[in-house]
Formats: sequence, C-alpha cells, structure tokens
Amino acid sequence: MKTNLNNLFRILASILLLTLLMPTFAFSQNKDDKEKQRQEKEKEKEKNKEDKQNKKDDKRIEKQIRRYSEALVKAQEKYAKEADFKEDVIYEYRRLLRNHAKMAFTTNTLDADDEKLTYSGDKIPGADTLYDNLLAQDYVNRVGQSLVPLNSENRYGFKITSNPMPDARSLSTGTIYVSTGLLSLVDNEAQLSYILAHEIAHVEKDHWEQDVMVAKFIEEETKEQEKKAGIIGGIGGGVLGMFGGRGVSNALGGVLGGAFLGAGIAQFIVKLVDNKTFEWSLAQEDEADKLALDYMIERNYDVREVPTFYETLRAAAVEDPRVELDRFADRERTEDRRKAVNAWINAASSRDLSKTLVGATNLRGKSLSLDRNTSVVISRVQKNQEKMADDIKTKLENSELIAGDGEFENIMATLKRDNGISAFYYDMYKLAARNLDQSLAIRSDDATAYFFYGKVLKLTARKPGEKERALQMFAKAIEYDRRGANPQSRLYYALTKMSGRTTNNIMATVSDLKQYVELYQRMHGGDLPPNMNVIYDYMQEAGDPNWSAVPVANVKNVGSSVSSQPVPVSTAAPTTSPTPTQTPKRPNKKT
Repeated sequence: MKTNLNNLFRILASILLLTLLMPTFAFSQNKDDKEKQRQEKEKEKEKNKEDKQNKKDDKRIEKQIRRYSEALVKAQEKYAKEADFKEDVIYEYRRLLRNHAKMAFTTNTLDADDEKLTYSGDKIPGADTLYDNLLAQDYVNRVGQSLVPLNSENRYGFKITSNPMPDARSLSTGTIYVSTGLLSLVDNEAQLSYILAHEIAHVEKDHWEQDVMVAKFIEEETKEQEKKAGIIGGIGGGVLGMFGGRGVSNALGGVLGGAFLGAGIAQFIVKLVDNKTFEWSLAQEDEADKLALDYMIERNYDVREVPTFYETLRAAAVEDPRVELDRFADRERTEDRRKAVNAWINAASSRDLSKTLVGATNLRGKSLSLDRNTSVVISRVQKNQEKMADDIKTKLENSELIAGDGEFENIMATLKRDNGISAFYYDMYKLAARNLDQSLAIRSDDATAYFFYGKVLKLTARKPGEKERALQMFAKAIEYDRRGANPQSRLYYALTKMSGRTTNNIMATVSDLKQYVELYQRMHGGDLPPNMNVIYDYMQEAGDPNWSAVPVANVKNVGSSVSSQPVPVSTAAPTTSPTPTQTPKRPNKKT
C-alpha cells in the first residue's frame, strides 16, 4: 500500500512539474518560430533584392548593346558612303594587323626555358611564354581546328600560354591564345570547345575591324562636335553617351578612356595592343557566344556544359579575387554571359540539343568539377551515341571531331600540375593546391606534382596534421622519382622532418641531405648546389658538423644514364668551420 502511494505521489509530482514547465516550452517554441519566420523573411528579401538587381543588369546590358549597335550601324553607313572614311579605316586596320603580327612574334619567340633561378635552387618558370608541352599544344590546336567553319576563309593557330590567370584572346591575324590558368578550370572537352569556338567567332565576325571602324567614327564625330562647340572635349554626352557613360573604353578595351580624345586612332590601337587588353563590347560578346554555341552544336559538343563552366569560373573568382584581374573571369561579366548562354539553350530546339554528346564526361569520375548528378549526363550521352553512331563515325573519319577521353585526361593531368606550379610562385596557394590535387587525382604517380603539392602544404600549414601531410607528399615524390630527377624533394623532406626533430630521425635526415647534394651534382655537371653554405648549417643542426662535399670534375652523361666519380666526402673533423673547396657564387638571376 505504501509503495502504491509513493508511486502516486511521483506521478502527481511529474504532472505538476510538466504543468509548470509548459509555459517555458511554449515560450521557447514561440521564440524559435519567430526566429524561423525572421530568417525566411530575410531570405525572401535577399531574393527580391537579387531579382531586382538581375532585372536592372538585364536592362543595362540591353542598353549598352543597343548603343554600341547604333554606333556600329552609323559607322558602317559612313564606311559605305564616304570613300575617305573607308580608306582611313582600311589603313588603320592594316596597322592593327601589323601590330598583332608583332605581338604574336614576341609571344611565340619568348624562351619557354627562360627560368629564374633563386638562391635556394628553385626554378621559377617565366610567364606569358608559350606553354612548353608539345602534346598539349597539339591537342588544343586540333580541337580548335575541328571547330573552324568549313567555309571559313581564315587561317587559325591555337596556342597555350603559360600563365595561371584565366585568359583567352584572339588576334585579328587568326591566332588564338588560351592560358594554362583558364584551361586548368576546364572539366571536359565540351567546355574547352566553347572557349575556342568563342574566340573563333570574334575573328569570323571581324570584330577587330568593327572596333577600328567604330573608333574611327567616334574620332571623327568627336572632332566635328568639338569644331562646332569651339572647344576641346566639349561634346559632353554626345557620341560618347552612346556607350552608357562609360566612354570609348567600353567599345575598345576598357583602357585610356578620355585619353582617346585628341589622339590618333593608330596611336590608340597600338597602345591598346601593347597593353594586351582584349575586351569586346557586350554586343560582340553576345554575338560570339551565340555563334560559339552554333559551332559546338555542329560538332556535337554538349552546350549544356557552358553554364557549368561559368559556375566554375565564378567559384574560382570567389575563392581568389585575383583570378578576376583577367577579364575572362570577371564575376559581373561571367554572370552576364552565363545568363545569355542559358537563354540561348532554353530557346534551342530539342532536336539540336539531342545532337550533343561529345566531351561531357571526360573528368566526371575524377570529381574535378562542382558536385552534380552526372548519371543523367552519362545516360543522355549513351542514348545519343546509339542514335547518331553513323553521323559520329563520319565526322571522326573527316577529322571534324576529336576522339578519346584518355587523351584529354592525360593532357589535363600535366597541364593542371604545371599551372599549379605557376600559381604557387604567384602566391595563389588555393589555386595551386586545387590544381595539384586534381592532377594527382588523374595521375597518381607524378613525382613533380607530389613535390609541389608538398611545398604548398608545408608553406601554408598551421596545424601538425597539415605538416604531416606535407611530409607524406615529399615522401611520395621521392618514391616516384625513380630517375633521381628531383633532388629538391630530398631536401624538403629532410627540412620538414627537422622541424619536429627527434633522436630517431637524425641519421635519416643527414642521409637525405647528402643524397640531395649527390643528385644535384649528377644533374649539374658536378657543381655543388647554390645554397651549399645553408646545407652545412642544416647538417650541423641535424647532428653532423664534419661532413663536406667538393665539386666533381668528371661527370659524363651517356645516353640516359649518368656516371660520375664518387663525391669526395671528408669524415675527419676540420680545424675550421667546414666550407666547400670552391665557394659557390650566388647565381645571376635571368631577366
């Protein structure tokens, strides 16, 4: 009986406690509901703000396209009616062609081996030279040539420049340059085809000649209005107002602005070329995009990859704003063009879209792009391949399509690695890490990629786990460096171990440093590393103050093998601080 009463009291007490706590729970729930409603209102407010901005941007784009188009129409009418104006335009365009030819010569003849050697032994590759990889150059050129319209009267050359900044440019001469930085963001051949097709379109539509024509028209209209007003630069809004308040620079490259007034058209264009500023009006970009998508459809490339490419560009620019320094990755322009491409795709016929199957799946299995459902893409490609087997076979036989996912992957493994190395020397650490990680995802036995990935991790590490991962990368670099072609992997492996030195790895560290010196001598005709004095400091820190090395006089390369006399090693304790027999001089940096 007593037990039952106790249980009854417990039940009543629990009911009483719940009754007392109910208002608290209700208040808490009410508070949570209000916070949720507030967050939803904020999201809706942000969405409305974004929609409003998008509409504003669309109107701005339409206005600028209309104004440039109006100026172009007037310039073309003047070109058709006035012989003097036509003659001037032809003359200035020929000057532009000549300057583009000079620019091409400079770029094409820069020494790709013109590396700068630092005192630590690092070799820094030069920028804006042609990318020193013949297989990659040949592959991109073949893809580009396959996209050129069959009835085109132009001749093209497609080339890769070594520069971690995303950039693509077409010269009036038909030369098209694409940077390693832009290609390193490409996920498949369809996206590559879009970049090249877009630049082809600028040449096919004579956009450079249009720019010369519009510039000459504006120059003459400016002089005419100045003459009427009786003052220099007194045109106010006038003709320049046609460009949305942004002046001539919007039409011809975004440089110089008002400095164009009073200057000769030829001088302006020469300076434009020298500054390597290649920007088109929004009207021209829109036209080039539409034509590029037509070229892609004609070659069966998947146009739905283009918006994804722009998403990748946007993400890269958010991650590192320096990527926006080159016009191709400018977030505002990227978003404008992404919208235009989506509009084109939405308006395209299902019949045209059903023809697209090439180049959409190259690196999907490697997780190198944004997360997305790839099974839909792969399923679509397989179905289309069955429908279009004969058409594809014919185009492959006529070299109108480039076949082989394997070739694309091999090219991209090397290109992403090399761009990651360049990005590292530009202090673009996130881009460098991403490129090197992607390269190793494609090819996991690349000693050079492991080495530079280790350098990025070591330099930027803040936690013990990050330093340990850097050490693992250096160890992998040594493991796969079967030719002994990368002595520095031994040096960095030793230095990384020394940062957490214990009695267990002292002798291993000393051995790594000695191996670094020996391999360096084998690769450099017996010369000692330029940082030998620092190596002695490392050796002493590692616990071996007696070892020293001297230059080797007899090193002979026979075929692919390397033979040399043994590196003389002194084990006796010297009476003075150990120094090499021949003190190495600081190398002169190449300029």
